[in-house]
Amino acid sequence: MILFLDFDGVLHPLQRSEPDFCRLPLLWKILRACPHVEVVFSTSWREIYRPEEMIEFVTCGGGEDLAHRIAGSNPGTPRAESTRVAGPQPERHRECERWLEENGQQHRTWLAIDDIPTLFDKDHPNLYVINGKIGLTDENVLEIIRRLS
Repeated sequence: MILFLDFDGVLHPLQRSEPDFCRLPLLWKILRACPHVEVVFSTSWREIYRPEEMIEFVTCGGGEDLAHRIAGSNPGTPRAESTRVAGPQPERHRECERWLEENGQQHRTWLAIDDIPTLFDKDHPNLYVINGKIGLTDENVLEIIRRLS
């Protein structure tokens, strides 16, 4: 199972009323409950930070034992594709599919955790939407673990 993970609005609230990555213990809880799950970063942070830096962001302070479960990050959307049609497009959904294909993982089941549903096909069954104003919650964790199991 692959877990495509967004950062902003998931691992911390969008308004930054709390510190960056303040919801990490909840992510660690998910990963420890689901040892068969690998994580792929599906976040705009990949455009700024190196993979090693992002791994440190999500494991530092108690999740270091989970670092080996990070399988990479989504490829970006080619500029020609991202500018073809005005308005929100399911770009992140396509990036997830592209990662699976480029890594020979099309056979694997997957779940994306994101706060922006318009980045995915409407009502996509592989998307779990988080309230970006709050970020990941205990209730979300229970449902995500259920879906990953």
